[in-house]
Amino acid sequence: MNKNNEIIAIKKGDKKVFIQFVDLHYNELYIYSKSLCRDELLAKDFVQDAFFILWQKREDLNVDTLLKGWLYKAIKNKYLDYIKKHSRETYLLEKTFSNTLTTVIKQEYDESLNRKLELLEKEIQVLPKKCKQILIMSKKEGLTNMEIANYLGISIKTVEGHLTKAFKILKDNLNGKYQFLFTFLSFNKNN
Repeated sequence: MNKNNEIIAIKKGDKKVFIQFVDLHYNELYIYSKSLCRDELLAKDFVQDAFFILWQKREDLNVDTLLKGWLYKAIKNKYLDYIKKHSRETYLLEKTFSNTLTTVIKQEYDESLNRKLELLEKEIQVLPKKCKQILIMSKKEGLTNMEIANYLGISIKTVEGHLTKAFKILKDNLNGKYQFLFTFLSFNKNN
């Protein structure tokens, strides 16, 4: 079904087409949502709310609307509302991160975010052992440089050196092609 027919069917209340649309895009939107809030349940709530609002406002949709883009924006807005409500201190930082990610998604609309993340994960797996270990501890487990240094019995400078080396290797191996992926790695409130 082409995009215009899909929108027309959804506008008319075709639940089957809407459910197919949800099934097709849910995982990608969930990954985006989780990258914003870093909380599985909250990310699922944002995605579900976005689809619910889309269904509620289906009759107001323009035939030329990019539904996926509309949903990304709805999720971003849900997230920003949540941040405004729950954490004034980090609002500007989170908004900047959200806007940067939204811009990148628009620029690279045709490429799957899942594919990019898998590529990044593969590149992380081939990093030198210590670089990989420290990068995972820092960016996936959310440990501070000091916590990593204490845990491994090394200096903070050594931790920083391994992180710098890991980022350089990843940047070189990815040929700068997926520069935005470093946003995912670099954005960590604990460091």
